Amino acid sequence: MTEALGAFDARDWRGTCLAPRTGMASSRWALLALASLVILTGCAKSTRMARMGPLPSLEPLVTLVVSDDRRVVEHECREVPALGPILGCSMWRTIRLEGTTDVKVMKVVRYADAVPSALAIEIDVHELCHVVAALQSIDDPCHVGNNGVIQSAAGIAPLPR
Repeated sequence: MTEALGAFDARDWRGTCLAPRTGMASSRWALLALASLVILTGCAKSTRMARMGPLPSLEPLVTLVVSDDRRVVEHECREVPALGPILGCSMWRTIRLEGTTDVKVMKVVRYADAVPSALAIEIDVHELCHVVAALQSIDDPCHVGNNGVIQSAAGIAPLPR
């Protein structure tokens, strides 16, 4: 068999699997790798979700979902009637706390062309929690579990006074 194929020389095979010897083929590989990177990067979608204000029932007072994937927004808002494209929604349901107080727990979902940072989402859900709590006759639960400290801001130095 070796006589039919000729003598085997390992030096002829070095790197031939990844970079063929012809210049046209190696630029084809580079172009293919670049196109794959662009396609994969362009398809990356992200969603951020944050919950704030734990109630005695262990449910959060507010849930915020922000996504740059319209399918996620449409899925999360599927129970909300809409005539056109769904770019966001707010939903609430009433729960009874301690057998006497009715509380509305909120879920806000919105589309964004670029998803905000974890810090921005945490600030948004925190302030939204204060608004939802203030509009109801409940004790504000928005600092329960975090003492009012933004968890995503661990490395941020405070502003000078």
